[in-house]
Amino acid sequence: MRGKKLIFVVFLSIVLLMTCAFNFDINNGDSLTIFENQVIPEGDIVSGDAVCVFGNLEIKGDVRGDVVAVFGNIDIYGQINGDVVAVFGNVNVHKNAVIGGDTVGVFGNVEKDPGAIIRGEIADTKIGAAPGGFDIIPNMSFNSIVGMIIIYGLACLVVMLFPERIKLMVQASQFNLGRHLGIGLLVLLVTILLIPILIITIIGIIPAILLLIAFAIASLVSVTAVYIFLGQKIAAAVEGKNAVFIHLLIGLVVVNALGMVPILGALAAMAVFFVGLGVAFDTRLGSPIPRKKTI
Repeated sequence: MRGKKLIFVVFLSIVLLMTCAFNFDINNGDSLTIFENQVIPEGDIVSGDAVCVFGNLEIKGDVRGDVVAVFGNIDIYGQINGDVVAVFGNVNVHKNAVIGGDTVGVFGNVEKDPGAIIRGEIADTKIGAAPGGFDIIPNMSFNSIVGMIIIYGLACLVVMLFPERIKLMVQASQFNLGRHLGIGLLVLLVTILLIPILIITIIGIIPAILLLIAFAIASLVSVTAVYIFLGQKIAAAVEGKNAVFIHLLIGLVVVNALGMVPILGALAAMAVFFVGLGVAFDTRLGSPIPRKKTI
């Protein structure tokens, strides 16, 4: 009975963490939907950003900020002041629509009707029919989706508890990719070899279990930084105080989506893990570099 209560508390905590992560400031006028389609009717004005995750976004009104869809298509009939980004989805700019910034389709296409106006640059990958909204969900197992939700909730907790360390680790992820990959692989091999020896010779089983837990926490922190880094590269147009959580989700979803591809998925997951572990070890879990005292 107590076990069921514990599971319920953990699940509720993760849900609350996700709610906190995406609780956009209503006064700023941001609009966010997850696992459902979003429609902004004609005449409505969104003063902030419009974001849709695992759903399609249809804009007939006006958006003063940016528009982002992750695993969903964007159809624009109205006016967008900022940038438009679709990740694993298409952007359709219909007649008389106006986009003030850039329009980007990451693993998707950008289609512009005659009479539509895009004042910024257009960039897409031209992959044909991209999965949109819920189309990709049937390809994921129930366990995969639940696993993503749990990992995302825990990663959000890491970001909220250690924002500065995560920021430093994300910055470090941009450099020395090969070095971090090698360090991560070496750290894992040393850990695998060291723990059985320590159990037999020195510390015993309980301390070894605690060491494994510490290693698991460090691994979570490390991959969180890499997910955010990937999300920033994919959707750099997303900015604001909640952008880190959007970037985290994008990185996590993309890596898990690649996991559905044989061999490539396993290699991508291993690369993320090893690079993250290398960054964590190299930066001492994002510890600030001490300044040298001047005499």
